[in-house]
Amino acid sequence: MKKSLLHVALLLTIGGTLAACGTSESNEDTSSNTPEEAVEETIAEEDKDKETVNDEVGSEEKAAEETTAVEEEAKPEETADDEAAPPSEGTLTESDEQPYELHVLPGYALTSEEPGKDSLYKEDDPSVFMRIETFASGEVDFSQAEAQVKETLKAVNAEAVNAEAEIAEGQKLESADIVKSSSFEVPSAEGKVTGVVFEQENQLVRLTIFDSEAAQATADFIAMGQTIKRVE
Repeated sequence: MKKSLLHVALLLTIGGTLAACGTSESNEDTSSNTPEEAVEETIAEEDKDKETVNDEVGSEEKAAEETTAVEEEAKPEETADDEAAPPSEGTLTESDEQPYELHVLPGYALTSEEPGKDSLYKEDDPSVFMRIETFASGEVDFSQAEAQVKETLKAVNAEAVNAEAEIAEGQKLESADIVKSSSFEVPSAEGKVTGVVFEQENQLVRLTIFDSEAAQATADFIAMGQTIKRVE
């Protein structure tokens, strides 16, 4: 009996000793890093996190720059002067008798009416047309051209259904190369007649438009008239 108790006591002593050794080793492992080393590890981890954030921000900025570059390349080229750009539709046509060219819209045709006068007419109704007269700079005074246009409109008005109608101001031409312009209109038996005079740096242009109620082509004629350019 005494031997058994002795054995038990011996085993408990050995077990306690081993447990104490294990706890000491564990504490030694846990506290193996000095305070300075712990601080250094914390700083290193923070620096690593900052590098990760910076890498992510840099990637986003690079992606944004690449997107902007692609968008800039995709933009259409802009003209130096949008007003001076020719219309998107129409064929550049040169007069056979006068030193000018213009853009002719689909459904219209340009022909020589007589020396010094061209006719730009509607193909499906030649009675709807615009007479074009051009003069070199200084050849005809602007006020003189205006007076001639008004005289033409008065003659038309005399034959109109409403002969008492007065000459009214019409749509003026607006373009980068037009120095000044004026426009007048009167009713006619068929619809309306419009007279336009405009001056460019190297020429003066006089237009007379004969329109009808059915065609309503005055806006087209004025748009084409604005594209007239002198050809030397």
